[in-house]
Amino acid sequence: MQTSNVNQSGYPASVGGRLKYWRKVSKLRLVDVAALISVSQGSLSDLENDKSLPSATTLTGLCQKSDMNICWLLTGQGSMVSKDEKLNVESTAVSELMNWMQDKDFRKTVTKLLNIFEKGSPEQKAQIRGFIAGVEADN
Repeated sequence: MQTSNVNQSGYPASVGGRLKYWRKVSKLRLVDVAALISVSQGSLSDLENDKSLPSATTLTGLCQKSDMNICWLLTGQGSMVSKDEKLNVESTAVSELMNWMQDKDFRKTVTKLLNIFEKGSPEQKAQIRGFIAGVEADN
């Protein structure tokens, strides 16, 4: 992030600069945010380097899955993060998930579960739901 390219509020002057700034303040890696909002790392890098502007889908993903204030992202005006408590709770959960995803075994397990829920048979999905229900009942 270039310090000479900041606006009067002290934030980066461009959409890409603000996106990168938010990501770094949030202590998220490029790969984490890309996965969070379902874009490629290359696309996210292009956004952060002002080679492209975010699509409506990307903005929606950021709005729904992070605490970033989209008005701030687009204009540089207002608070960097949303004041909505619901978003703060969801953002905390996403941050926790991102931390857990650093564990290779956990990431493999989650990937397998997601694959089963995307492509698996109804019986496989029912087995997973039953297993989870059984584990919850033990607590």
